[in-house]
Amino acid sequence: MGNIQYFDWGNIEWIYEPDGRSSSHIMHIGISTILPGKRQKEHIHYGDEQFLYVLSGRGEQLIGKKMSIKEPGSLFHIDAGSVHEAINTGKEPIKELIISTPVYYNRNNHLNRILETRETHMESPQNTIIINDKIQKIFDESIKILGIPIAIFDLLNQPVIVSDNYPEFCIKNCNVDKGVKNCNLYNINDEYMPPHYKDPSAFVCQYGLRVFVMPIIINGAIIGTIKGGHIRIYEKSQNDLNHKSNLYSELYNKMQIVHQGRVMAILQHIKTLSKNISYYYLLENTELELSKKEEIIKDISKNELLLEESLRSTKEQVLSVQINNHFLFNTLNALASLSIKDGSYKTYESIIRLSNILRYSLKSSNTIVTLNEEMKFILDYLELQRLRYGGRLKININISEEVRPIRVPLNFIQPIVENSFIHGFKDKLDGLYIEINCYKKEDKIVVQIEDNGSGLEEKEVEELNNRIKGQSTTIDLSGLMMIYRRLELLYPNRFKFEISSKKGVGTKVLIVLPVIKED
Repeated sequence: MGNIQYFDWGNIEWIYEPDGRSSSHIMHIGISTILPGKRQKEHIHYGDEQFLYVLSGRGEQLIGKKMSIKEPGSLFHIDAGSVHEAINTGKEPIKELIISTPVYYNRNNHLNRILETRETHMESPQNTIIINDKIQKIFDESIKILGIPIAIFDLLNQPVIVSDNYPEFCIKNCNVDKGVKNCNLYNINDEYMPPHYKDPSAFVCQYGLRVFVMPIIINGAIIGTIKGGHIRIYEKSQNDLNHKSNLYSELYNKMQIVHQGRVMAILQHIKTLSKNISYYYLLENTELELSKKEEIIKDISKNELLLEESLRSTKEQVLSVQINNHFLFNTLNALASLSIKDGSYKTYESIIRLSNILRYSLKSSNTIVTLNEEMKFILDYLELQRLRYGGRLKININISEEVRPIRVPLNFIQPIVENSFIHGFKDKLDGLYIEINCYKKEDKIVVQIEDNGSGLEEKEVEELNNRIKGQSTTIDLSGLMMIYRRLELLYPNRFKFEISSKKGVGTKVLIVLPVIKED
């Protein structure tokens, strides 16, 4: 039995957790159980992304602003930073496979190695945070930089240090100035992430304000928690305040809307505050010579600069989701064997196809594959969807034999096909149709993906094409944009990516690539 986390809504059994000291594997795999009539609270992970595969039970899954049906065979990908919530509306528990992996983790960071190791020479190990003048100074300097309300809590979730710069809306509405725990978000002890995960998460209040949560960790153990924020997010629409007085609405509207770039900077500073506190305790409880202390402090400054550089390269890092751990397949094989024993042959078939999909994803994001391999991957994905939609889904794939051996980028078709199910078919109950055509035209390879979904208005198509090609001021890291960016890197000014659509008829995506010649 793995490490089990218990919540008021159910539990998560982590059946595989990497060895944080020596393993290069960073994936966590678990089985989540949501009890009938229960719901996970709306929350956010900023440091990791999750892949969910529903094994049994029925309910609803919120990701961002989209609510989807949760049923056996459903697959969900939750990006880092996405608001999500799960509700069990059925009469039996929802069981689902969870695969959680950090979007970026620098294991070579000198500070990470010190904070994670269980071999640090601490004379009197710290088991909870205690405030003194030096910690107060670290805290005060961080508050000046952040400009948002922050509080530090001990292991009993009691505040030990609290700033006094809470928004006037929160003061008037929740009396947070009279006690920080008057804000309900500070009373939540739920953790939906793998135990002792090292990146921030967040909770969202009924008014759409976010409070970030960041653990303070030494020797692999949590000694306290940083909580704070109370910010409005750009993409979050203002909640209905009609039941409040004009004063409350006016105070709410005065709160500055924080854009995604600023959110990432805030999270970086909160992580730095956590590490600085952790490192302070290490310095206080070790017998390092002064010269060594100065050297390590310089390393911290250097690593902070590297972290800032990593933010600039985030666009490149998120172009492709990396799932790279052979333990996953042991888990899937075990689940497949159990389904055979139970006579659940459809579940067995879906797990095998899921295994094929994930095995294909193990390849590097820069891998070049044959079109034949890419289409086998697409067929596995579509057959997995057919298990869900049954006879309501019709598929037509036409591939010219001469293009099968031609080499193309890994996984450049599936996100487009997935968009048909997420957007095109969301209001369509029957008669679902997807057609894929691949053929050679002169020295180019042509790929067409077409559906008979709800389609888009002409203005929406123009806006979508501009956003994908980076001609819009809106920050977007959608699957279509990631494909375009990858093609742009591989074939600068030598490819075509075009979307056409008609409302009520369907959508077509045209991709034209130069043929890659073998060396």
